[in-house]
Amino acid sequence: MLLHNKIHRFIKAFSTSTTKTTTASINWRTQIKQTQVIHQISSILLQRHNWTSLLQNLNLSNKLTPSLFLQILQKTQQNPQVSINFFNWIKTNLQFKPDLKSQCFVIQLVLESGQRQRIKPILDSLIKTHTPAALTYSMIQAGKGRSFQSDALSLVLDCYSHKGLFMDGLEVYKMMRDHSFVPSISACNALLDAMYRQNEIRLAWCSYGAMIRDGVLPNKSTWSLVAQILCKSGKFDIVLRLLDSGVYNSVMYNLVIDFFSKSGDFKAAFDRLNEMYDGRRLTPSFSAYSSILDGACKYKNVEVMDRIVRLMIEKELLPKCFTSGSDSVVQKLCDLGKTYAAEMIFKRACDEKLGIQDDTYGCMFRSLSKEGRVKEAVQIYHLISERGITVKDNNYCAFANVLCKEDQSDEACELLRDLVKRGYSPCAMELSKFATSQCGKGRWREVEELLNAVLEQGLLLDSFCCCSLMEHYCSSGQIDKAIALHSKMEKLKGSLDVSTYNVLLDGLFKNGRLDEAVRIFDYMKELDVVNSLCFATMISGLCRIKELRKAMKLHDEMLKMGLKPDEATYKRLISGFQ
Repeated sequence: MLLHNKIHRFIKAFSTSTTKTTTASINWRTQIKQTQVIHQISSILLQRHNWTSLLQNLNLSNKLTPSLFLQILQKTQQNPQVSINFFNWIKTNLQFKPDLKSQCFVIQLVLESGQRQRIKPILDSLIKTHTPAALTYSMIQAGKGRSFQSDALSLVLDCYSHKGLFMDGLEVYKMMRDHSFVPSISACNALLDAMYRQNEIRLAWCSYGAMIRDGVLPNKSTWSLVAQILCKSGKFDIVLRLLDSGVYNSVMYNLVIDFFSKSGDFKAAFDRLNEMYDGRRLTPSFSAYSSILDGACKYKNVEVMDRIVRLMIEKELLPKCFTSGSDSVVQKLCDLGKTYAAEMIFKRACDEKLGIQDDTYGCMFRSLSKEGRVKEAVQIYHLISERGITVKDNNYCAFANVLCKEDQSDEACELLRDLVKRGYSPCAMELSKFATSQCGKGRWREVEELLNAVLEQGLLLDSFCCCSLMEHYCSSGQIDKAIALHSKMEKLKGSLDVSTYNVLLDGLFKNGRLDEAVRIFDYMKELDVVNSLCFATMISGLCRIKELRKAMKLHDEMLKMGLKPDEATYKRLISGFQ
């Protein structure tokens, strides 16, 4: 027996050894074949001009792997253009999908060949399919020992930032710092701009401080962004100090002129305009002049209005009869947010009965809504409706949003309901806030009409306003309306909170609506919106109408689900079975 065991162990050992040797032999042969393929393809690419026709005969679809492709790129990298052309060819003709490592390596080659414009499509694709950490790490690995490593990483940062993905951009920046790479100033500016546009002011300041500590030197674009961030932070005086210290550009002057114009300090605004032109040799833009015009229109300062219009005509920023070209002027002013100036020219054009384009109505409508000028936006809305003017859907949505935020009047509620019925819905969160506010004021009819319009459009609001209206229906004995509201919510898979469901169930039993109570309770269980109190309400209600068998079934289900109520409640509950 002992001898038999020893023989078995030897057989097993020798069998395993043979398998390992066979596997190694196969791997060795595969490696030789792959090396031959790499050498063959690389030689054809580097030595033959007609390499496309030669490669088509090699049946590469069955041979090429991401690992082999990367090795071919490394073999041909001394001729970057050949590598890039091969990369494009295999994607187009073989539908081959290179892995992340290979694409990062190609980006390095494209950079070295000076063809930056060809990098964006590759990065756009990689950003959709890989995390910032994975993409940045692969780019670092692909660029080891190469001269454009920081540039490649800066392009990654820039790409995320231009898409508004500043948190992903910050992750890239952090990894760059961890590996001692310094981003380009253009990438830093793009990141700052992304944060500024999304109102992440504190984060922008922290990032700016990190950039300065890392040795990134600001340029004119950086100072423009810094000035905008300062103004948004309410630190306008620092911008003035920067200008007076010799740090300036057109954007910074535009910000200062706009600030003085909005506050009605036209002397200071004209002083800075003259300083910009005479002292700094900068040419004021349409934006700078229109800021003063907008302020003058806002404060109804006719003298300043006439003065700035004359200047703008003199500088050929406005036509001599500026109402004759009103459409382009109004649209340009609206794009800049100069709604008072745009409104003045728009009204003059209307008074002179000039033909105004539909797009101009749309621009006025959107711009007034965006600036929160509700009264004026409502007037334009009525004009559009009366004259049958066609404007873009997003203009109506912007109007609906401003009604939710700025206006709580009866007219606003009516307008919102009409907009929703026409399919122009504001942000669901803003509409929910509006409806909740109406509930708080006890304006139940308005809430009911608005909510019905919303539900008919297949939309759901925050459950709080639905719960408030449901509890109002139950407390005021309007049980049919309560059932109708819940039926509409069911179609959209909406639900109430547990406490409101208890109120509804209790109301249904009090009004003898057993079938509806059972149906709604079944729906609650489907959505897992039940607790011990819900079961207690149902069981008590069924016991009161002597539906003891149904009550007992629910009792057993309650215990099975582990929802037994406290002892005092439970004793009262089971007393109903007696």
